[in-house]
Amino acid sequence: MSITLPTVRSEINKNWVDQKIGMIGAPKIGKSAFWSHGDKTLYLQTEAGLNHLSVMKIAIRNFDDLKDTLTALIQAQQANKFPYDTVVVDTVDELIDLINEEVIKRGREKFTKISSEINSIGDLPNGQGWQLATEMIKLTLDKLEKLPACIAYIGHLAQVEVKTATDRYHKSSISIGGKSGGYLLSWPDHLLNVETSMNGSKLIRKVRIRPTQYVDAGSRLDFIPESMVWGDDMKANYTAFRGLFS
Repeated sequence: MSITLPTVRSEINKNWVDQKIGMIGAPKIGKSAFWSHGDKTLYLQTEAGLNHLSVMKIAIRNFDDLKDTLTALIQAQQANKFPYDTVVVDTVDELIDLINEEVIKRGREKFTKISSEINSIGDLPNGQGWQLATEMIKLTLDKLEKLPACIAYIGHLAQVEVKTATDRYHKSSISIGGKSGGYLLSWPDHLLNVETSMNGSKLIRKVRIRPTQYVDAGSRLDFIPESMVWGDDMKANYTAFRGLFS
């Protein structure tokens, strides 16, 4: 194989369809509504709660639904008939749950002698459940990432206790623990942590994009402003954020 060595630096990629975005925040603060203002956005709806929005969506309630949906999206791409520029997993918490259910099912089929004792992925021998679950999450996100669209997930927020040799504190992070949670935090190009507070009767959304000791957030690009403040007009919020990209 002949390799051509580069002599010119690559351009920074600001193309929308090449971005991976995670959004975590408390329930009912407008996370789903934010993404609904994209004209070519598809929701992979893993939990109920989109009836108040006019969107394109596919209900995913089990692992077979997930496989069939991924197959349909890949086929559309291969046929050059992919109609979306954004695919949103809403929510990634439920996606993890249905993957875990599939791992438990496979574990019971594999370890028939102890099948009645397998009720969680931690019940599979030698940590095989955790390993398989993480592999399936990575495979799912890898297939989505190869689609010609921005891939985003919506996740729930938790105050996670962090213990060190000299300190103990709480950190605002994704509500999924273990290796799966760690992978979901590192996977996006941009991890938006939406903090909320009340100003009288008005809900204020402060979007953190820089990590701190107490906040999980981050971006691989430096042009996204830290501490964006979003009001009630989600269309304006979405338009301003989308305008940062090509």
